[in-house]
Amino acid sequence: MFPIGVTLCSIKEARIDREEPFLNALFNLVEELTGMELRTTSKKVILNYLNESRHPQLVYRARAAIVRYIQDDIPTLDEIREKSQHTELDAVDHLVLKLEYEAQRLQGE
Repeated sequence: MFPIGVTLCSIKEARIDREEPFLNALFNLVEELTGMELRTTSKKVILNYLNESRHPQLVYRARAAIVRYIQDDIPTLDEIREKSQHTELDAVDHLVLKLEYEAQRLQGE
């Protein structure tokens, strides 16, 4: 069923290793926005929101999950670009950019 030396466990571990940077970016952004460390149950709720979204692009599913969880908008890339021309970006802006990058990287694999 699996190539020699490959187990279901090793496949799961590889998947988790690929997804970890994206999930860290997602959770770090929510923690920054809420000012609180996320508990395991909160992370599960966010993941549920992410999985419920029907958008084909991961970054839009992540954005929808965040907005649904915090009940507020997050900056768009256009807003961040505009802001960067006039002032220094803050932690939220950098975390949004990190989330965008990690989502693009993961979806491109």
